Parts: sequence; C-alpha cells; structure tokens
Amino acid sequence: MSLYTYETGTPGAPAIVFLHGIGASGWMWQPQTAALADFHCLAVDLPGHGQSNQETWESLKDTAGQVAAIIRARATSGRAHVVGLSLGGYVALTLLEHHAGVLDRVVISGVTTAPMPNRVLLPLQLGLMSAIMQRRWFVNMQARSLPLSPEMQTAFAENLRAMSMRAYRRIWREAAYFQASDALRHVDTPTLITAGSRESEIILQAVSTLAAMLPHAEGRLAPGHGHGWNVEAPDLFSAMVRAWITDAPLPDRLQVVSPSTGH
Repeated sequence: MSLYTYETGTPGAPAIVFLHGIGASGWMWQPQTAALADFHCLAVDLPGHGQSNQETWESLKDTAGQVAAIIRARATSGRAHVVGLSLGGYVALTLLEHHAGVLDRVVISGVTTAPMPNRVLLPLQLGLMSAIMQRRWFVNMQARSLPLSPEMQTAFAENLRAMSMRAYRRIWREAAYFQASDALRHVDTPTLITAGSRESEIILQAVSTLAAMLPHAEGRLAPGHGHGWNVEAPDLFSAMVRAWITDAPLPDRLQVVSPSTGH
C-alpha cells in the first residue's frame, strides 16, 4: 500500500513534496500548500502517522524509498522539489543520499548531523513518553502549547493519538543515533538547510555542517523562531520555499549561516 498523500495545487506544474515531523502528518503543511497552490503539492503521511498510521515504520532508508516511488509515480516528469522538517528533514537527507535523481531542489529544517548527546537516556525517555503520549489530557496540552489555529490544534491532537507508538520508538532511536553520511559530499542537488534561531545547539550546528558538506547548499536561520517555524511564521517559510525552488533571492529576514564558522 502506498503512503497516503494529500494532493493539492496545480496538476502539471512543478511538484513539491512536503514531509512532516514526528507526531504530525500532511496537515501541518496547510499554510504552505495554500501559499504555493500554483505548484503541484504532495504532502505525504509518513509510516505510522496520520492516514498511514497502519503502515510499519522500518527505517529512514525504507521510507525514503517509498517517497521516491511516490515522486516517480505522481510528480510532474517524475521529479520533485522536497521540503522536510524534523523527521521529514531526515527523510529528505536520506533521499539526497539514495535517490537524488528524482530531486530538483530541497529544503531541510530542524535536523542533526551527529548522534544526540543524551542518547543513553533514550530508553527511559521513550518508556515515559509512550505511557503518556496518547492520553487525552497530555495531547490536548501539547496542542494548546503550539502556535496553531483551533482547527490545526484539533488535527494535531487527533494525529498524535492515532500515531503508532511502535513507529514513535523506532523513529526516535534512529534519530538519536543519526550520522550524516559522507556520501552527501558528492550530491549536487541544490539544498537549503534551515532552522529556527531558538533551536537546540546541536540543530543550529547542523545547519553550518550540512551547508559545508553538500556542494550546492546554503544555510539560513529564522530569527526568533523555534522548531516548528513553518506554522510559527508561515508566510516567511512559504516565501523562503518559493524563492529557493525558483532560484530567486531568499527573504532578507533570514540570517545567513557560514558553512565554516557556524551560526
């Protein structure tokens, strides 16, 4: 079974594939798919999430292969721009490593490039989170803490309760030990690496690391914003995506990150 995909915008136009963060689904890209409706927009529900919550999460590599198959089957000319945030950013990095031939331009936000420093605590953290993740009070509290419209808060809560806990645990284990592959040094796909400026240090450092690794990459920070800045600053995020995929100047509000000296 193919992963569930929200298909909007303009059929026949250049395609943009959107890849969401953990616990979310294609709904989180509504501000971007509305702003970029002149493109053919494909927002994928990743395994264990949303309408794909019955699909087993195997690995980043397996998921990237499924997304590449969707691009070949449904995107204009079998190629697409890709936008990935958090979990979706890791999938996009894996696409760059293994399926660069189906990619035009890529935007990645909120990823790491080296194993997380607190990974030894991961089993304890996962056990605790698995116990409370689908409790209504916790889900509603999480939804209210995010800068979302009431409609999007409802979608977030529904998706979090429906998420496969097996997928949640597998994804976090893989993310905690993620190491950016040296193969990325040979990938020519133009790639924009971003993060909100209020992200953790390991994510901020990854912006400059990846900008240095990928031959045709640039790094940018969104000042004053956090991890989910596509919903915190939807207009800025959408303008950034449009500029990058059309090879236009990026918004001035974004802070340039040096590939050599970091943020």
